[in-house]
Amino acid sequence: MKTAVIGLGLIGGSMAIDLRKAGIATRILGVENNPDHAARALEIGLVDEISSLEEAVSQADLVITAIPVNAIKAVLIKVLDHISNSAIVIDTGSTKSMICKAIEKHARRSQFVAAHPLAGRENSGPNAAFSGLFGHKTNIICEKDKSSDKALKVADDMFNALQMRTIFMDPI
Repeated sequence: MKTAVIGLGLIGGSMAIDLRKAGIATRILGVENNPDHAARALEIGLVDEISSLEEAVSQADLVITAIPVNAIKAVLIKVLDHISNSAIVIDTGSTKSMICKAIEKHARRSQFVAAHPLAGRENSGPNAAFSGLFGHKTNIICEKDKSSDKALKVADDMFNALQMRTIFMDPI
């Protein structure tokens, strides 16, 4: 699956590593605002290429947003505006209420899965990424009923490949 990862730090980079290993991500397009992080992610093989947001998401089958929560809301609307009708979008933000509210009426809302993988460390940037970060940890999915069956299946496959246990909750 052609995968766009927005944010190439600890979370996005670690997902890229393990999704490639699992065969879910066959080609990874990276989106990163920090030029040094973008160059480093490409150099160490976290991604196959660096692209603009619009270019990456318009080509992707799967889009993962792994950026700070305060940036997700604005970026997520742009992502949903530019994806194909068959692409799936999954975020990794820690709080969901404002994110879910921002896109609740978007025409492509059903293609989005609001997720929060409970994993992390104190380090950041592409050099912090490593295989196994998510193994045997919990993932939370919110507003399951607003995501399509296909979106939930892709998310389930992805989080299973990361060896996570998924639970469902209301957004907070």
